[in-house]
Amino acid sequence: MSEEVTSMLENWNISGLILEGISGTGKTTILHALTRSERFIQNSAIVLSEHHTQRVLERKEREEGLVVADNVQLLEQHVSYLESLRDRLHQMDWRQNNRTNMRVPYLLERFHFTHVCHYVHMSWPDVEEIDCRLATLNCKVCLLTMDKAMIEQRVIHERDAAWRNYLRRYGETDEEIVDYYAGQQEMMCDLCAKSALDTLIVDTTGTDISRSTEKIMDFWSSAF
Repeated sequence: MSEEVTSMLENWNISGLILEGISGTGKTTILHALTRSERFIQNSAIVLSEHHTQRVLERKEREEGLVVADNVQLLEQHVSYLESLRDRLHQMDWRQNNRTNMRVPYLLERFHFTHVCHYVHMSWPDVEEIDCRLATLNCKVCLLTMDKAMIEQRVIHERDAAWRNYLRRYGETDEEIVDYYAGQQEMMCDLCAKSALDTLIVDTTGTDISRSTEKIMDFWSSAF
């Protein structure tokens, strides 16, 4: 890594982290823990939950159906805003003068990995450009995982009857449902290898939340 790149990463204007993972891995819990971390709250920040990065498409999906353009447009809207923010900050000499109070970390719960894995009409080439643009936005990905026993516990047994009814689309038996989600998780692991972003895989099967939060924060940026 060149000295110039190292310097930019150490004294950044904008820095992002995407939390990915199948249902039940603890994304929302980790999101809340990160935003409450003393290291995080020292900065003004942009935080988008899965409601903004994916679930906002649910009504159209239910009433009309989705096509690739719907997913890509949503992702691009978020990335374009972050790019415009970065470009405006880069016009200033704050970073060169070792200022840090202008920094903007952004935290996203679910993003392009989820769109590829959750929607049958989506594939990696549809979001590869988004991935490359995120790399220029100093973004990283943390993929939360869990073992099959924990998938069964968290995804099936800890949920209500309405959720179990929803799960029937993925299988009639617990084993079929677990296999479906395990397959989704494996697909996300494969995307880590394809992505241009630095990635960290954290197994949350028996992990303490506070310890996981510190590990993820260390991975995100030593500047926090």
